[in-house]
Order: sequence, then C-alpha cells, then structure tokens
Amino acid sequence: AMVIGSLVITLVVRGLGLTLNLYDRVAYVTSSMDTQFRESRWWADSLGSLVPCTDLDHCLVGTSSSLKGYSLAPVLEAPGLRTEITWELQGVAGATTLVYKEHDSNELAMSLSLPQEAEFRYLGPDGRWSEAWNTNGENARLPDAIIVEGGAGDTWLYAKPGMRPYGREDYRDMLGIE
Repeated sequence: AMVIGSLVITLVVRGLGLTLNLYDRVAYVTSSMDTQFRESRWWADSLGSLVPCTDLDHCLVGTSSSLKGYSLAPVLEAPGLRTEITWELQGVAGATTLVYKEHDSNELAMSLSLPQEAEFRYLGPDGRWSEAWNTNGENARLPDAIIVEGGAGDTWLYAKPGMRPYGREDYRDMLGIE
C-alpha cells in the first residue's frame, strides 16, 4: 500500500509540474498575441474613423512612407474628438517599423516587423492602387482602403475608412458622381 501511495503522489506531483509548465508557455504566447491584436486595432480603428475633408487644411495626405489625417478614434486622446494622427514607416536595421503619433504626443511603435521595402498604398474610386494620396491638395476624397504592402506585393495591414468619402452632407458617392 505504501508503494502504491508513493507512486500516486509521484504521478500527481509530476502532472502538476507538467501542467504549470504548459500554463507558462500558453501565457507567454497569448501575451504576445494580445499585444499584436491590440496594435492591429490601433491601425484599424484610427484609420476606420478617418474624417473626410472639412476644409483644405484638414484632409488626408499620404505618401508611400507616411500618412497624416484626422480621426475620431485616436489611440491616446479621448474618442469622438477630431484628432490629427500620423502613421509613418521607419527603417531600422534592415527592417521597417510602423510608428503612430497624435498631434503633440509621443510616438508609439508597433511590434510588427515589416519588410524593408514596405510602403503605404491607397485605393481610389477607380479601383486602382496608388503610392500617394492628395499630396498636391487636389483630392478632398477619402481613399476606399489603405494597405501596408511588402516588397513582394504581400499585404501586411489593411484598413477601410468607415466614413462617407466626401463627408456626410455629400452624396456624390451614392449618386455615382465622382
């Protein structure tokens, strides 16, 4: 009986040790997944609530390496207020990091490591992707979508502005007038 008791205790202790080890592994993996999910929400939410041009000084302007616009869902400021946001691709040691900034705040770098050739692309109403958006101040419309694309044409991040492209008072998109 004593031998059987000691075997049972040994199995219980070993099982408990294995369970705790597995729990530590799962906790480690899910903590990094939580960070990646939270950061992907920064991207999707801030660009999903981009504000269409209200005047020529408050329009979305984008190049292949950065974009600046106004969002109703900033990461750091109170939601619902129009806040200037900037997303920028910064090269660091053979890779590219996506960095977020609100008007006067500190930069927030995403942990996602992008290829060195990563760049922004903007989908126009004609269905074509371009490397720049409204750089000359002549396009008051929001793009239909914004992606971060790798050098091989891989899409790393995708966002679709949820507002009407010209603002709520303008119905050109519904009438087919572009």
